[in-house]
Amino acid sequence: MRILDLTKLARVSRPTFYGLYTDKEELLLAAYDEIAQRTAKTAIEAYQAEGTQSERLSAAIGAFAKLAAATPQAMSLMVLGAFGAGPRAIERRNHTLEALEQSIGAIRSPIDRGDDGDLTVKVIIGGIREVTAARLRHGRAGELPGLADELAAWAACYPVKLPAGLPGPPPARTRTRPPRGFAQRRGEGPGQEDRSRSGRDGAGQAGAAGALSERALRAEGRLPSGRHDLSRQFIVKNQRERIVDATAAIVTEKGLANLTIPEIARRANVSHQTFYEMYPTKHDAFLGAQKVGLHQALLVTARAYDAHEDDWPRGVAAGLRALLDYLASEPAHAHLILVDTFAASPAAIEIRNTSIHAFAAYLQPGYHHAPKDSAMPGVAPEAIAGGIWQVLNHYIEDERTNELPEVAPQLIYAALTPFLGPKEAAKVARR
Repeated sequence: MRILDLTKLARVSRPTFYGLYTDKEELLLAAYDEIAQRTAKTAIEAYQAEGTQSERLSAAIGAFAKLAAATPQAMSLMVLGAFGAGPRAIERRNHTLEALEQSIGAIRSPIDRGDDGDLTVKVIIGGIREVTAARLRHGRAGELPGLADELAAWAACYPVKLPAGLPGPPPARTRTRPPRGFAQRRGEGPGQEDRSRSGRDGAGQAGAAGALSERALRAEGRLPSGRHDLSRQFIVKNQRERIVDATAAIVTEKGLANLTIPEIARRANVSHQTFYEMYPTKHDAFLGAQKVGLHQALLVTARAYDAHEDDWPRGVAAGLRALLDYLASEPAHAHLILVDTFAASPAAIEIRNTSIHAFAAYLQPGYHHAPKDSAMPGVAPEAIAGGIWQVLNHYIEDERTNELPEVAPQLIYAALTPFLGPKEAAKVARR
């Protein structure tokens, strides 16, 4: 939106606007802060009312849901608006999430806030955010107050502290280089930052993440020149894989705004004509890369899950471990499908949402494993999947993709606890 449009909607002059804000981004950040502070204040005040801890947790989530239903546009800005709005907005969002995690940590355990390595609070926030965002995107904010008790019941499934013996994630390592976009914000251009990565052109974090996936190694190979016996189908598939790999690498390194067809073609070692035969635009190439990444993620998860079809908890554990191993082996695609999607387009967001629902479907059999007297809320699989997605986003955005396999025990625990209870879930996670 242009500043001219903003001033017309607000019924103020342009000099008045510039007297208050330097630019649109400063306005966005100010609005984001105001909404975040109002939301936190509303939820915390509701929790501080009288009642049991479970009742107060339900009241806090209910207050948040009512606020979202009453002010869907404002809440959409807080839940979704930072994505694609630039590095400063993303940084502000991360600081807000950290503050919210600390507040919820205090709510869950006012005396002992637990180990810093406990990812449970991050899962709970991610689950609530995912359920809220899905309703806001589709104009169904009015459903949120009715889901408040379900979300509170789901959040209450997790005890204040992790069961003994459940390993936590590794401590955050000191960042050795500026985050993506830092040089561009200072007007310095990509420079050495992009060239100092792995020896594989555009591989992003591949060197740190460990062995490349089988698919990535296959795509990395170059077709022989001159006459050969390769089928046309094989050639097209190889070229398409190289294009989507190049697209993912460029977006991960430089951001979606700096994605260009000439660079995609150069990195993929294909002609511009070949590119256009496969993808009409660079956005189509982005969607193609997103589909490839999500398809592979779902495929490896499904294969591991199906290998234990007679043991659902073990299948979930195997599926999550396979997913984390895949993401670590495909860091560029991991970044594209989990971090860059919201900056792309509504089509990209719909692809993402469909994939999350597909992953959530593997949790549905959990209702058959829950105790007969338990009233597990129907929103649990959606919330769990959203919570796990939040943790994955956090690690990948923080350039810790190679550490993801180490968080498997806690994510398995988070996925199974609402259905099996914390002790049994921890037992499966420790295997």
